[in-house]
Amino acid sequence: MSDTPCWGMSQEREFIENLLSQRFNFFLIVFTVVVAGAGTANTQTKQTAILFVGCLLCALIALTVYRIYAKLDEILTILHKEPGHPVAIIREKIKERPLKGLFGVNPLIGYGIPILCTATLGIAAIFSWCGYLKPV
Repeated sequence: MSDTPCWGMSQEREFIENLLSQRFNFFLIVFTVVVAGAGTANTQTKQTAILFVGCLLCALIALTVYRIYAKLDEILTILHKEPGHPVAIIREKIKERPLKGLFGVNPLIGYGIPILCTATLGIAAIFSWCGYLKPV
């Protein structure tokens, strides 16, 4: 018999949720740094370059955020199907409430906000390249 503890779906869910939070926070930091850099650029060329490179970086980080989100979504789907699991129990308790949890936040973190932020940088980069977004 092995002394190695068994790794279950609950531990995997906890690990993946933590990883999703870390990657999403990193994404927000990179996005903020790019916006700040573009806002303080003193030439059109610098501003455009910062926005294009920032858009590319944010797109790549957004892909890693989405990948982890997809894994978490699958894990939660599995855990919701296990009747005695705390995730399934809480789901049933939430259904008894008047507002029923309204909507899921994970999709916003997993792809909604990263797509919106990356698209914003892409549009700003195009506007800067065309001269519609002037540096200060």
